[in-house]
Amino acid sequence: MTDLAQGTPTGPTAAPITPQRVRASAAVRTYRYLRLSLVGLVLLLLGSVFLERSTGIAANQRLGSISAYYYTPSRSVFVGALVAIGISLAAIVGRRGFEDSALNIAGMLAPVVAFVPTPRGAGGAPCDPDGRCSVPPEFVPSVVNNVWGLLGLGLAGILLGAVTIIRRPETSRGTRIGFVVVAATWVAFALWFRFGRESFLGGAHFGAAVPLFGLMTGVAYVNARRASDRRAGVAGRAATSYATIYGIVAGVMAATFAVAIVLVVMDQFFGGGTPDEWVLWVEVVLLVSFATFWVAQTFDYWADGLPEEAATAHPVPNGAR
Repeated sequence: MTDLAQGTPTGPTAAPITPQRVRASAAVRTYRYLRLSLVGLVLLLLGSVFLERSTGIAANQRLGSISAYYYTPSRSVFVGALVAIGISLAAIVGRRGFEDSALNIAGMLAPVVAFVPTPRGAGGAPCDPDGRCSVPPEFVPSVVNNVWGLLGLGLAGILLGAVTIIRRPETSRGTRIGFVVVAATWVAFALWFRFGRESFLGGAHFGAAVPLFGLMTGVAYVNARRASDRRAGVAGRAATSYATIYGIVAGVMAATFAVAIVLVVMDQFFGGGTPDEWVLWVEVVLLVSFATFWVAQTFDYWADGLPEEAATAHPVPNGAR
C-alpha cells in the first residue's frame, strides 16, 4: 500500500522507521516480560486457590482439584489466568517446527480449560446437593457463549496464519505441518462442540487440559536437548545448568503424568483406594513445573529474546538500520 499524496510505501510492506537496535531491544524486553507474566499468572492462580482452601467456607477447603475451584470465589482468577496464559503461549515464538506449533496449540487449549468447567462429580468437584453430577445447567449458556467466541477467534487466527504462510515461500516444512495440526485441532474441537454438545460439556475440560500439559512437557524436553548446542563454544557452565533444569522439569512432568495414569486406572478399574485430593496435587506439581520452566527460559534468553532457530530469515529493507 502507498500513501496517495507522497507515493511512499505504507502498511505492512513499508520499510521500518525505528532503528534496528531499538527494535531488537524492544523485542527482547517484550519476550522477557511475556515469560515472566506466565510465571506471575501461575502464582496468581495457585495463590487464589490456596487462599480459598485456607479461608473459604468448609465445603471449599477440601476440593479435590484446582479445576473444581471454578465453582468457588476463585472462578474469576481461574478463568482470567488461564485465558492470559493461553494468549501468552500463542504469542511466544518457539523454534520452528514442533516447539512453536506446541506453544500455539497449548495457547489454543488453555482457554478451553478455562471456559469449560470440570463437571460436578468429576475431577474433584463434588456433585450438587440435589445429586446433579454434570456441568450445572445455569453455567451452560456462558460456556456456549464463550466457546463460540473462542472458536471465532481461533478461525480468524488460522486464516491469518494461512495468509502468512502463503506469502512467505521460505516457511519451513515443520512450520507448515504445525499449521495443519493447529487447524486440525480447531476443526476437531469445533465439530465436537457443534455435534456432541453433551459429550463436549462432560469431557472438553479434560480433553484440553491433558494435552496442554503434555505439550509443555514436550517443549521442556526440546529445550533440554537444545540448551547445550545453543551455548556450544561459550565459556561457563550455563549450558549444562539450563539443560539440567529443562531436563528435570520434563522428567518431573512426565513422571507426574505416569503417576496420574496409574491412579486413574486404580480409580476406574480397581475400586479406588487412591488419595482424595490426588488430582489437585498432580495439577500443583504440573503448574509449579510449568512455572519453573518459564523462569529458567526467561534467564536463558534474557539477552536474546528467543531461540536462533525461531527466527525467519528476511532481507532487511534499505533504510531499516
